[in-house]
Amino acid sequence: MTTGPLVAFVHATPASVEPVNTVLRADFPAADPWHLVDDRLIGEADAAGGLTPALRRRMLSLIRHAVDGGAAAVQLSCSMYGPVAALARELWDVPVRGSDDAAFAEIARRGPARVLLLSSLDSALADSARRLAEAAPDAGVLPARAGSASADSLVRAARPHLAEADLVLLANYSLSPHADELATALGAEVLSPPRLGLAALRAELPGRPATP
Repeated sequence: MTTGPLVAFVHATPASVEPVNTVLRADFPAADPWHLVDDRLIGEADAAGGLTPALRRRMLSLIRHAVDGGAAAVQLSCSMYGPVAALARELWDVPVRGSDDAAFAEIARRGPARVLLLSSLDSALADSARRLAEAAPDAGVLPARAGSASADSLVRAARPHLAEADLVLLANYSLSPHADELATALGAEVLSPPRLGLAALRAELPGRPATP
């Protein structure tokens, strides 16, 4: 166990746990990670056609559990539940961030850009495209759906759109292990939400710099 801050990560799939651990080992090894997983969050949201009041309450309950358990910060790893993070920030004093808050902020900071948004899930792709357009209205969003979460599939999905894009954004945490491989294969900048999100979260912790 580390002696650093307890940072809770709320996941809607076990597939996003190891990508977060990989970034933690590289960028914030002092953190003490606490992974909370509810693997029905995505399926039930898809079946309901989006977030319902009951699902929002369920995510808030998971965040409350983390806060009550002493978490110094909470990071959601499911993009669909980003709006719940904004609500949680009004309810608790600890930092709570949506999965792609930092990535969207970085794109907005850069100004006009054409963003190729890659996902292996239809629901995540549509939801992220909508929210990115709202967060960075000057950016052009080019959604591309990969047939699977493999690097080869992501490359095939991205290549037809590269001439129109300035950078690539991965819409799912579970895709982030392929970020460096994709950047090399595509010859393009690839933004990884877990890395950007963790840097932003770390910067919000008292006495913690944004970079190692």
